[in-house]
Amino acid sequence: MRTMVWGGVIALGVAVCSVSSASALRATAEQKTTNDGIYSKEQADAAKPKFEKLCAECHAFTVAAKKQEKDLPLGDEPFLKKWEGRSLDELLTLIVTTMPNDGSAVINDEEGLNLLAYVLQQNGFAPGKAPLDKAAAAAVLARPVKK
Repeated sequence: MRTMVWGGVIALGVAVCSVSSASALRATAEQKTTNDGIYSKEQADAAKPKFEKLCAECHAFTVAAKKQEKDLPLGDEPFLKKWEGRSLDELLTLIVTTMPNDGSAVINDEEGLNLLAYVLQQNGFAPGKAPLDKAAAAAVLARPVKK
């Protein structure tokens, strides 16, 4: 009897683990990434002047284009290495709460989303049909897929 009970407990444990693993895989498969067309071209294009006014002085898109050693590129390997696998929400929060770091302007959520769309565009992520919004900002930054 005891062996039968333990066998049932082990079988139940395996079944629960299988269901948990399947749920985790499904959640991962359903997680949007920056390769899923989560911003619109129009949104990114419209954000370019604001980026040039508020961000370009300190943030080039390549390491080679940096103006000063302390500048942080928003592209190339350093950017991808730091942000790959992280939610765009994190980057949006950083933009809205700390940029520009000289305090010369305040960036609201909508402007932050637009600037983030421009950053995605400049990093080679394909646009979609809808503008980047708070819900889409739950997407995870992945390396751009070359097509």
